[in-house]
Amino acid sequence: MMVRKAQGFEEEPQKFEHGDLAAAAFPSPPVAAVIGEGGRLVIPADMRRAMGIKPGDTVSLRLEEGALKVVSPKMALEAVRKLARTLKEPEVSEVDEFLAERREEARREDERFDRLEREAAEIAARKREE
Repeated sequence: MMVRKAQGFEEEPQKFEHGDLAAAAFPSPPVAAVIGEGGRLVIPADMRRAMGIKPGDTVSLRLEEGALKVVSPKMALEAVRKLARTLKEPEVSEVDEFLAERREEARREDERFDRLEREAAEIAARKREE
């Protein structure tokens, strides 16, 4: 297995499809990196571009089976979208379902306010009769 040593921020580019998250589905070739002062790790420029991150961006880190996993917001969003696509029923409009639910909720709320208004009017009428 060949390992390429990272040399800083502007390394020789690997064959990543920049901006295309499909590249993330396939493991990249290993790259050797040195842990610097304070535990700093330089992510090679081509990997940062493939992940859609730049200096100052926030990423999430986690250990999975002893390996450090760095996830960019862009990659996390794509994972959520992928999951959502598996849960979506074909030929069903989530917007239409949401609007129907909101209309039903508004109808129930209107009925409740109408009932409360009738009850208040009945109570006021009884007090006038007394």
